[in-house]
Amino acid sequence: MRKITLVIMIITALTLLKAEVVDYIVARVGREVILRSDLDKQMLQIEQIGAMTPDITEIDIINDMIESRLVLQTARDRNYRLDEFRIRQMIDNQIEHQISVYGSDTVLREELRKAGLSMSDLREFYDEMIREQRLKEMIIQNEITSRIHITEAEIEEYYEDNLHELPLRPESIELGMIRKDIVPSERTKRQILSDANRIYDLLREGEDFADLAKENSDCPSSANGGDLGFFARGTMIREFEDVAFELKPGEISKIVETQFGYHIIKMEEREGDEIRVRHILKIIEPSEDDVTTVEELMDNILLQIREGKDFQQLAELYSDDESAQKGGIIGEFVEDDYPEMFDTELISIDIGEYTEVIREDNNLYIFGKLARVPERPFRLEEVREELREYLHTLKQIEQYERWVNNLREESYVEIFAN
Repeated sequence: MRKITLVIMIITALTLLKAEVVDYIVARVGREVILRSDLDKQMLQIEQIGAMTPDITEIDIINDMIESRLVLQTARDRNYRLDEFRIRQMIDNQIEHQISVYGSDTVLREELRKAGLSMSDLREFYDEMIREQRLKEMIIQNEITSRIHITEAEIEEYYEDNLHELPLRPESIELGMIRKDIVPSERTKRQILSDANRIYDLLREGEDFADLAKENSDCPSSANGGDLGFFARGTMIREFEDVAFELKPGEISKIVETQFGYHIIKMEEREGDEIRVRHILKIIEPSEDDVTTVEELMDNILLQIREGKDFQQLAELYSDDESAQKGGIIGEFVEDDYPEMFDTELISIDIGEYTEVIREDNNLYIFGKLARVPERPFRLEEVREELREYLHTLKQIEQYERWVNNLREESYVEIFAN
């Protein structure tokens, strides 16, 4: 219903623009005038979006329109350039949105026709509105927002002065976590490297590279015999490229290790700054034995916790997460704000209890509700960014008002009595 109301508002505003009415000047802003019809259209738009309140007067609206004209005049005087392609895109998007609201292009055109309007009128309406909006955004960004800087001292001062007025942090739960990553063991790496060496030996004995890639490579390119096609520098991982670009056509590299595993690379051809190579990849990934080892370790850690061993000491000793330095404490959480991935498990336990071992991808977790934290004031580090944003907004409003007042003083502005 709100979307339809917005469309009706647009059509009504366009109709007002086309209507033949007795008009007169209500204000002058530099070289421009604001007409009674402009004011009526603005009041209609405010009413249609539900923003009109009893305390808003016509003079308030006229002053807002004067301010808008001053900002736009300044933007044009300072030669702010709009991206015409982007403007057309935004107009097209608005038109498409209105078509979707009415259900079809035909229905929208019919509604416009009933009001004596056309699709061109609608496009002109959006063109004017979007241009004004973008110019305002650009000049405010350049003249005001980009020049505002909030210092750490300002944030700290505001926090100290207003701490008593800030809302309290609600009662929360201190959560602890132990995370173990399932990673390839040294034994597994040796086995994978041994397999890569076996393939390399077969290549040295004259076996076909493409055939071996199809049979042995863990890369999706194996279906094409390991062919990666042409690529330039900056496309592949650096360790891979450093070797590949040094090869001569027909030459095969020694085994190259990257974060993905062990590669054997064959140069096929060069074409300008690009090369075409094949490769055989043996991914370094955990074996089933590696998975079992970590699972057994985490089961043992959970057993120790439940037998009374100190959670924080175990976290410091075993956890692979950076929170290990804090004894596994990952923060204070209100009950409806647990980490989303684990909220089901966390909701099911009480204070002093711990989850079963949870596996997500190649990570194993144990969570615990360590303590209940009473309602308390927010610490500065918890609200620092919110305060920075708030102070930035305050300063932006202050500087904008000062800037607009200066524009009014520098320009000829007059409001005519009704």
